[in-house]
Amino acid sequence: MTEKQFIQELEQALTRLPEEERTDILQDIQEYFSNGREDGKSEQDIAAELGSPSEIAAELIGSFDFSQAEFPAKSVNLTKNELDHDGFDHVDIQLDNGSLEIGPSSDGEVHVDIENKSYNQLFLTEVIDRKLVITLKDEVKKWGIFSFTISTKSPVVTVQLPSKMYESIKLLSDNGKIEAAQLNSTVFDAKSDNGSIKLENIAASTLTVKSDNGSVKLREIQAEALSAKSDNGKIILKGADAKTMKLKSDNGSIVMENTAGNIEAESDNGKIHLQTPDLERNIDLKSDNGSITLETLKDPVNVSIRAHKNHGKASLFGSKSNKAVFGDGLHSVVLQSDNGSLTVKRL
Repeated sequence: MTEKQFIQELEQALTRLPEEERTDILQDIQEYFSNGREDGKSEQDIAAELGSPSEIAAELIGSFDFSQAEFPAKSVNLTKNELDHDGFDHVDIQLDNGSLEIGPSSDGEVHVDIENKSYNQLFLTEVIDRKLVITLKDEVKKWGIFSFTISTKSPVVTVQLPSKMYESIKLLSDNGKIEAAQLNSTVFDAKSDNGSIKLENIAASTLTVKSDNGSVKLREIQAEALSAKSDNGKIILKGADAKTMKLKSDNGSIVMENTAGNIEAESDNGKIHLQTPDLERNIDLKSDNGSITLETLKDPVNVSIRAHKNHGKASLFGSKSNKAVFGDGLHSVVLQSDNGSLTVKRL
């Protein structure tokens, strides 16, 4: 059987599926034929690996959720107004492949929507033991040695929650960005393996943010303890009030503005820039390869400042000294750079 014959037979057998789903499936099959030809296989051999088009169609149709057919092809609305928001205190969202947008609802109800969902993704929303669980999983569908595993689409999941203090909110996307705003939780975790993370107006006792490959942007954050890490991307923090802050970027700059609290920031390869109302706190800034600039709106009162450098210049309020003490030096400010200038100045 040639590719053309295989596609025609499969397309005819899939007529019960929505047009968009049929198109996605046929594109996957065409890609498989293309890859097989590049490996030196004949179309007949590739068709034999895939198996019968009618059997593939039967299994796809059997696994398709036709209850979604009433919704537009590119917008599957799974609003759950019947969910009692007093019935859960925890939120756990896990996406294999997709972006997440989460924030408060205007009507005090729970709303969950998904756009651009692929046929080979399973989307579930349920409450288990006082936890709202939302998952978007890539399903593996296999015929012969051929598998439909990775969606070429970029789904977007939008979640709206009633405004209240949650015990925990945990957000995870293996491949996609995360955006969250105006949420309160005792524990707040956000992690993306491959995608940026943006949080705004978040209040938490413990806030943990990590992106393996993407930038981290935090604005108007209140927390007892804040931890942010990016393996490959910059970190931007604007308007944060936390007792302790720990920021780490393996490959990217760290920029902090209008921050209050004890701060530890480290970049293996990138500059660090901190703008703070005053220096009456403990501050530890380290860059293996990049400059460090610390700007304060007020003169130091009770602070000890030390600058450690291997290559580069140090300037502490215009002085080339590596150390300065103000008052009793109660608060410790330490700047370290293996290769970069160190600057502390008054704005």
